[in-house]
Amino acid sequence: MRFISTLAILFIFVQSFSQDTHYWTYRYGTRAVLLGGPAVGGLEDNSSVIYNPALLSLVKKTSISLNANVYQVVSITAKDGAGQGQNVTSSQFSAVPITLSGLIKKRRPSRWTFGYAIIVPTEFTFKANIRENAFKNIVADTESPGAEEYVGQFTVNTRLSENQGAFAAAFKINDHFSVGITNQFIYRSHTYAKNELSRMILNNAGASLVSTSEAQSIEYANFRYAPKIGFAFASGKWSAGLAAVLPSINLAGSGTIARDIVANNLQINLETNPTKSPILARTNFAANDRQTQLETTYQSPLSISAGIVYKGLNTLVAASAEWFGSIGLYNIMSPADKLFKRPTNLVLDGKKFLEVNASNKSVTNYAIGVEHTFTEKFNLSAGFRTNNSFYDRIYDERVTTRNRTNANTNSLNLDISSWNIYHVVLGGTFKQERRDLSIGINISWADQGSIRQFANFEQPTESTFLLGQKSQTTVDFFSYGLLLGYTLRLRSSDN
Repeated sequence: MRFISTLAILFIFVQSFSQDTHYWTYRYGTRAVLLGGPAVGGLEDNSSVIYNPALLSLVKKTSISLNANVYQVVSITAKDGAGQGQNVTSSQFSAVPITLSGLIKKRRPSRWTFGYAIIVPTEFTFKANIRENAFKNIVADTESPGAEEYVGQFTVNTRLSENQGAFAAAFKINDHFSVGITNQFIYRSHTYAKNELSRMILNNAGASLVSTSEAQSIEYANFRYAPKIGFAFASGKWSAGLAAVLPSINLAGSGTIARDIVANNLQINLETNPTKSPILARTNFAANDRQTQLETTYQSPLSISAGIVYKGLNTLVAASAEWFGSIGLYNIMSPADKLFKRPTNLVLDGKKFLEVNASNKSVTNYAIGVEHTFTEKFNLSAGFRTNNSFYDRIYDERVTTRNRTNANTNSLNLDISSWNIYHVVLGGTFKQERRDLSIGINISWADQGSIRQFANFEQPTESTFLLGQKSQTTVDFFSYGLLLGYTLRLRSSDN
């Protein structure tokens, strides 16, 4: 038996990019990408290491594949994301992940097949800033006649990346059934920085300055393990698969959190007893903490996928679905209570001040693809898939709670995207004796999902930390891309 190497390079110049609350943004393997990703039922290539390890028993040739998504341009616009007429926009031009997969040469006869893959399941960058400068009526005229000059500013910068190494083994039970397992090791890194400030000048004799600010800085890494168990069936023109990813097991990780809240000359209620009348006075307060080398935990849920593939004389039809379970509220990092605050009786929970929360709602995604062979040298592919967000609306309730406070006492949450995305792919493959060229287009759009405002400078009040009442707004998301794929077969033989 001779060894076959296959080098496949898939360039995606303007493809839709991964979100921080989506599971199905990236698909893996040239053929699976052009079909939209329904590979759980069997496409007989290296992508089975990721989709369903049991399908490795159906792969007839040992190979190595390299898929590189090179460039992307994307734009997200949150309408009124900082108040009426204040849209928050993030536009990015960047490189996206490289994936490597292959099968290990085996000795005949053997019912075992082994494979490996290195992929990047998540790569997300979001940067936005906005500034408001206007005259607004914030303070009662008895203290400050007329409108006050006001400045509000907000910035957010987040980058999330996951790298996954997968090692798979499949056992062929008989001519129709096989089982397999993929050991998935995922390294996750996340950096997040958010800053907001507000300033106003009182119209009094001293032209007093009133200011508030909040700064957040979070950086953490986490390493976890999540095994995938697969089952496969093949008979004639049909094949089917079932796979389950078990809840992840935390292996290691550490992180740093820093947060600072300051108010100067702000009118607040000094009476801590809610049953008594408020005592309003202008005063200063501050809260600050930074903790390093904190243990981290990141959880990924149980998921179950199923797929079926029909291989006709000239047409292949593939469909699959995957259900992801929910994850209740938990802490990625749980700091100790070491909060510096002035005055010392400031009502702030020192642990919650730095806690980083996460939770996932349950979602189900679907994919369907068709491939038709017109000649021995050309086939056409089309695919569609959903990409639903697991964003938990519990965080929106926190926004409502904060609207009634003059300092943010909530634990931190780093999720940004909360919209569902739909992907359509159309492409063709031109085949030659030792190389293939794949060309396609990809279109993605959101369903006008809602998102919590990043900030609100529209009607600021002192009781809300010189910010307005944050509410829900909508997001415009659209992406299109050009897919170019190249496959070179260096040597060829059956496995």
